[in-house]
Amino acid sequence: MEKSVKKVTIIAVLTNSTLAFLKVFTGLMFNSMAVLADGIDSSTDIFTSLVVFFATRFSSKPPDKLHPYGHQKVENIAAKIISFVIFYAGISLLTESFKRLITGNYQTILGIIPILVTIISMAGKFILFIMEYKIGKKYQRQSLIAEALNMRNDILLSTLVFFGVFLNKIGLSWADPVVGMIMSIIILKVSFEIFSENFYSLMDGIHPKEEWLYDMVFENCKKCDGVYNPHKVRIRKIGNKYDIDLDIEVDPNLTVKQAHEITKCLRSKIIDSLGDELYDVVIHVEPLLNDEIEPYGLEEKK
Repeated sequence: MEKSVKKVTIIAVLTNSTLAFLKVFTGLMFNSMAVLADGIDSSTDIFTSLVVFFATRFSSKPPDKLHPYGHQKVENIAAKIISFVIFYAGISLLTESFKRLITGNYQTILGIIPILVTIISMAGKFILFIMEYKIGKKYQRQSLIAEALNMRNDILLSTLVFFGVFLNKIGLSWADPVVGMIMSIIILKVSFEIFSENFYSLMDGIHPKEEWLYDMVFENCKKCDGVYNPHKVRIRKIGNKYDIDLDIEVDPNLTVKQAHEITKCLRSKIIDSLGDELYDVVIHVEPLLNDEIEPYGLEEKK
């Protein structure tokens, strides 16, 4: 697994470096705001690829005394950094493109090279998107998935650049800064997507789309005899896995061993439901009709 992730990130860094150099150089040489903007965006991709590379290596370290839950959340932190970098690039490009448009500071792009560079960029980004998204989904690496979404965005950006350069060459010079503005808005949208996707994990919660996990826990409680009043259920994401804590009540006349057998049943049911997606499940046992005030976590809706 780690070998595949490492290989993809190295390829991404090398490919983005090559594409960034080509586009920045071409944008400066031919005075194209659209191509230059695409080059700057690819330059941020180099940074994000490096962040992903180090994040995936660090997150695979085993738990230790200072990090008993492991290091998986470093990938969520990396995804946050990526979102901020992309946001900054988007704001910068939007400002510069708008400035050029209102001041009329644009001209016809000469030569066929800008168009060829955008075609090469589209092909390269498409290959990267397929590789990163496939590996990211297969091994549930959030930072790699985040970068793949950025690659998907880059394919659209390069397509817009292609049309912008083409329109510019047939006499519509204003198309270059307009495309630059459209690109920047798309970049900002992706930054918000990546930010929100990792927000819940860093807050020790789950995405609204994952609320079904609570129903799963309560349903499994019904499958084990002797489990009463499941409550104080808390679920959070640790890397790509779910960590579950809950309290249950049992007959106070049971022995410790009997109560433990009930928790083993419930734990087994939850493991069967989540499989490799489960990080851990901790079940706290209380006597039936316990009147202790417990304000945190969820209980089953009656």
